[in-house]
Amino acid sequence: MNKLSLAKVTLTGVLAAGVISSFILDWSPNHLLHPAWHPHARFHGALLLFFLAGVSAVAIWLLWRQSQEPKLAIKIASLIAASFWLPLFYIPFLLPSSTWWAGEVGKEPHYLGKIIYPNLVTAGIFLLLIVIGLWLGHADGGSSKTRRRTSQYANNHS
Repeated sequence: MNKLSLAKVTLTGVLAAGVISSFILDWSPNHLLHPAWHPHARFHGALLLFFLAGVSAVAIWLLWRQSQEPKLAIKIASLIAASFWLPLFYIPFLLPSSTWWAGEVGKEPHYLGKIIYPNLVTAGIFLLLIVIGLWLGHADGGSSKTRRRTSQYANNHS
């Protein structure tokens, strides 16, 4: 498997796993189905899930369609995926009444005496995979059109 194909597989996995895990984890009693949630907040939560599914499907289609610019598809798919996972790190700073922890206050998991938020660990892993996919998609040293022009220049000027 070449690096471009590996990039497509990696990003497809990130996009698909993001949608599936978001539906499983968010369409649950501690999120959308929690009785304390306002009905309109549930509506917006569900809307976000379906929006994520839609844009992820478009990104996967862009990755695998026949194209003269496969690297552009890699960039777009990476940006779409990152646009979902990156805000997890700063939303509580922009919306102080929000929190990273979905469980009971005071029951946050700890590691080496520090609070560890599982969703931030997950987001970090997804962002790392996005960077790897982006790197793989651009690791072959340029487009075939650029290589063709470079070799034609070298042939004409030798």
